[in-house]
Amino acid sequence: MNTYFTVWHYGASILISLLLIIAIIATLRQRNITAKTSIIITYTIVAFGLLFLSILVIDTYTKKVTLSNLEDHRFYATEEIIFTGTVRNTGDYPIGEVSVEIKIVNKDSAAKEGEPAYQSNAFAELIGDKGLKDKRSFFTVTEVVATDLKPGQRKDFRIAMPHPSYFKGYTDYVRVFGN
Repeated sequence: MNTYFTVWHYGASILISLLLIIAIIATLRQRNITAKTSIIITYTIVAFGLLFLSILVIDTYTKKVTLSNLEDHRFYATEEIIFTGTVRNTGDYPIGEVSVEIKIVNKDSAAKEGEPAYQSNAFAELIGDKGLKDKRSFFTVTEVVATDLKPGQRKDFRIAMPHPSYFKGYTDYVRVFGN
C-alpha cells in the first residue's frame, strides 16, 4: 500500500476545499456581479495552486529520509559500479517510496555539470572512434530502493550502474528523496 498522504495532507485538502466552497457560495449570493463564472473559475485555479504548494511544503517537513553507509565498488570485468548503502526514515510519518539518484561524472571532463562531450584523442580518431557523439561524460541512475518505510525503519539497497572504460575516474553525486 502506497502511503503518500499524511494527516497534514488531508487537513490541508479539506481546509482549501472548504475555503473554495465558501468563496463560491459568497460569489453566487452577490447580485451586482456580472461575471460570476469567471470569478468562480479564478477561485478554483487559485485553490488548486494553493493545494499544490501546500502538498510540496508538507512533503518537505514530513518525508525525511537519510542516507548512510554509502560505499561503491568497481568491477572491471563487467564495467560496472555497485553502490550499496542504507536509507532510513527519520520522520514521524510513513513514506510510500524512497528513491536514490546517483550521478557519476568523468573526472577528466572540463565541465562537471551539464552535457559535456567526451574529448577523444588523435589516436582514437585514427582508428575510427566516433567519440564526440557516442561517449557521454556522465551517467544518472534513479531507482526506488524502499517501499512503505515506517518511521525509524531502515532498508539496505544495492544499485548497479555502468562505468565506461574511457572514464579517467569519477565523481559521484548521490541524492535521496521520499514520496
